[in-house]
Amino acid sequence: MMVGRATRWLAVLSVLLVPLTACASIPEESDPVAVREADERNTTTEVTPPPDNLDPLGLVRRFVDSAAPASNYEAARLHLDDLQAKQWSPGPDLLIVDNVDTIPAPPPEPLPEGVQLVTVQADRIGRLLKDSSFAPDVGEYETTVRVELQPDGKWRIASPPAEMVVSRDAFSSVYRSVPIYFLDHDSTGVVPDLRYVASQPASTLPRRVIDLLTAGPSERMQSALRTAIPPGVHPRTNTSEATGDGALEVNLSKLGEVSDEKRWLIAAQVVFTLQKVSNARVRLQEEGMPLLSTEQDLWPTDLTRYEIDNMPRQDLGGLAVIDERIKRLDSRADPIPGPAGSGEYQVLRAGQSPDGRKIAAVTRRSPDEVVLRVGPYGESLPELGALGSFMSKPTWRGNDEVWTVIGGRDVIRARNGDSGWSVQRVDSAQFPGGRQIADLRLSRDGTRAAAVIDGKLVVSAVADRDGSVVLERPTTLPTPQGSQILGLEWRDKESLAVITDSNGFPVYDVSVDGFRWRPYTSANLGQPMKTITVGPGPTVIVADRSSIWSSPEPSDVWSLLEPRIGSSSLPFFPG
Repeated sequence: MMVGRATRWLAVLSVLLVPLTACASIPEESDPVAVREADERNTTTEVTPPPDNLDPLGLVRRFVDSAAPASNYEAARLHLDDLQAKQWSPGPDLLIVDNVDTIPAPPPEPLPEGVQLVTVQADRIGRLLKDSSFAPDVGEYETTVRVELQPDGKWRIASPPAEMVVSRDAFSSVYRSVPIYFLDHDSTGVVPDLRYVASQPASTLPRRVIDLLTAGPSERMQSALRTAIPPGVHPRTNTSEATGDGALEVNLSKLGEVSDEKRWLIAAQVVFTLQKVSNARVRLQEEGMPLLSTEQDLWPTDLTRYEIDNMPRQDLGGLAVIDERIKRLDSRADPIPGPAGSGEYQVLRAGQSPDGRKIAAVTRRSPDEVVLRVGPYGESLPELGALGSFMSKPTWRGNDEVWTVIGGRDVIRARNGDSGWSVQRVDSAQFPGGRQIADLRLSRDGTRAAAVIDGKLVVSAVADRDGSVVLERPTTLPTPQGSQILGLEWRDKESLAVITDSNGFPVYDVSVDGFRWRPYTSANLGQPMKTITVGPGPTVIVADRSSIWSSPEPSDVWSLLEPRIGSSSLPFFPG
């Protein structure tokens, strides 16, 4: 996916990787006693040894394609000689590479007959961490391994890499992404934390994702996400289908003193986590007894009140800044009521609260100064005292908190409290120092911030600390083809939509961890790309040099937005 060496073939842009978890084989049935965490590396699946006539280059390439973690990487160990097959102990992280080449390496001194050195060259994509989350790690990868001819006439690796190195293509057939659900910043709903697990063996997959759930949020999101599951609580028995009725039983160990509302939140975390790995209804238990007093079996549809959609509401429609006025994004494009629509304010960019009841607008105060205004939809919008030469498009965190970036440096948030609106600075010290923040968008669940910083896409956790907010553990998501990011918006719970300066790939759908970059078609679009937003569906809307276009999916063609508004207009949706 990332830019390779000039001598390598172009990486395929749309491949789904799904990395490995560190979780021990469990029996299909067991008595109701405490069981160990399921570990994919110790599960048993059938593996195929290398062909007898494989040469050293092919052997090493096949080793890099041995992605299955079953039985402690048995598939990879079959490529090693007897000693290394027993002794090799790769670290907990997994290095993921692309564009793999295997070439003969010139020996520093003459080698004995039956010994060859093979150099592996590749592009680093990232690492699968111990907590089963993906972290970008780009650059060139090169290592040299020693291959020796065995007494039985087969070549085997005698000095494997110190870490497990796996090609992207191998992962695409072995692993899958699974969202593990935790609580948002105010513990009112559930939001996903993307992890990667091996698809096989399928019988242990529900248990493995529940193990990830009870272990807590990934390291990068620990400060932003919460959980209703008390520390030390684990599955008491195997997560498996109940005999006779097909329900998926999740039997947790004793929770202790837990309120009814917290039990419902636990149910939401479990049921939404399992929805990607099982179509069965979920039967929740605590020490063999029903977890909830009123319900036994649950579907995701029974818990929709806890799901934070992270997309704008269908019933509110959209708005647009057109000729420094805010207008409705409907067939007539009428101005909204109040001074923001009448032209009394010179509106440069704006955002609407998720419930549609408030408007935040950046307005011109003088030729060299802008100000943030916030107030009820259709009414006057008082100035909040935040001034600067430039402010980014306002982005909402809930219905009473709005953020913007002043002068490309200072991230601020305006909060509506008992005494009215107040402005505070957000701690963004962990962002790359001295860099310009051109755009900032909060996920609608309030747990993540995505920013465009000097043409790069950066995603961070949003941590609440004693009344203040910190943008923690920012991660730069490397851009394919070396292009520059121009703008962004959250597409859904697990991905972003971005515009770039690339002619070939002007728009991408990007997974929140940066592993997947799916390009939208470039047909009908022309640089420069000016703005991007996302409407219900989700429908991605972009403005290029001449028009405003919409597309519901990366594979769909771009259609002219109705109503027709000029390409200098700035459409936006609640959030």
